[in-house]
Amino acid sequence: MKVVVTGGAGFIGSHIVDALVARGDDVTVVDSLDPEIYSSPPGYLNPGAKYFLTDLRHFQPTEQFNDTEAMVHLAALGGVARAARQRENVLTANAGGTARLLEVAAQWPRLRHTVLCSSFSIYGSNYEYACSKCGARGRGERSTQDMDAGRFEVRCASCNADAGIVPITEAASPNPLETYGASKYMQELCFRGFERGALSVLRFSSVYGTRLRLDDGEATIIAKIAGWIREGKRPQLFEDGRQIRDWVIVSDIVDVALNLIDGRPAPPVINVCSGVPTTLAEACQAISSAMGRECPPEVVGGYRKGDMRHCLGDPKTVRAVLGRDPVRFVDGAKLAFGS
Repeated sequence: MKVVVTGGAGFIGSHIVDALVARGDDVTVVDSLDPEIYSSPPGYLNPGAKYFLTDLRHFQPTEQFNDTEAMVHLAALGGVARAARQRENVLTANAGGTARLLEVAAQWPRLRHTVLCSSFSIYGSNYEYACSKCGARGRGERSTQDMDAGRFEVRCASCNADAGIVPITEAASPNPLETYGASKYMQELCFRGFERGALSVLRFSSVYGTRLRLDDGEATIIAKIAGWIREGKRPQLFEDGRQIRDWVIVSDIVDVALNLIDGRPAPPVINVCSGVPTTLAEACQAISSAMGRECPPEVVGGYRKGDMRHCLGDPKTVRAVLGRDPVRFVDGAKLAFGS
């Protein structure tokens, strides 16, 4: 099969490229090698793939793309902080680059399936919480008064008891809170009316695995924790360290993407997550154990305005596509961060 992978030089994309090459597919990578990330091509680039280095906003494909059969679209400028600083750059790269890609891909007569890689960030704060006492459901807002008093759990509006997060499903409405999340949702919207083959949208929870950059100043919390522990520094955790997150290992993303382009039946939108609640403190312990270091976290308290208390996905759909349970973080940490 002839497959195009945009963003195929990146952390997630390079793993997909490796898997496609390993099984004998003809793979072409389109990537800009963003100079804010790469001073030179990364050493893990697979020599079995062809590389077409360009910014998608200026993509001028050659005839070699005309017989493309499948496409995995990962190319995007990432980082919430970067998007806040570089609003125009991120929006035009992510949405404008996607629009340009679709303009040219519409002319590829053999294209039959596209996998678009999106993000849980498009959901914003559209998580539901269920009261542990009365069962009432509500949103995840927390009052400044509670936070200042060290009460960090979401509280029921009816009886004031603690409420627990309800795993988010693909039926949740997109409501991004910041520029990066908005740009990912705009990528999804770019595909409205695109009729060249089937489309699968993968919305990732936070991803980890080998090649995750731990020295990135704008890294995700899991990369920051792993980076601190690698350097022998105690991770610094806000609130009480019991915030729940849902991390997905990159190998699960690879398996989902390949199953879809191979024709595995699936709904058009899939939340790619583990569905296993893991607190930040538990993640610190799992990474410390994997690295063979004694580096317990330091819970510094306080909070950051706008932070969600918990994030958790419903893995029902991705479990069906994988044909198995997603990898739990406690197991995946050994694969991703083990020495």
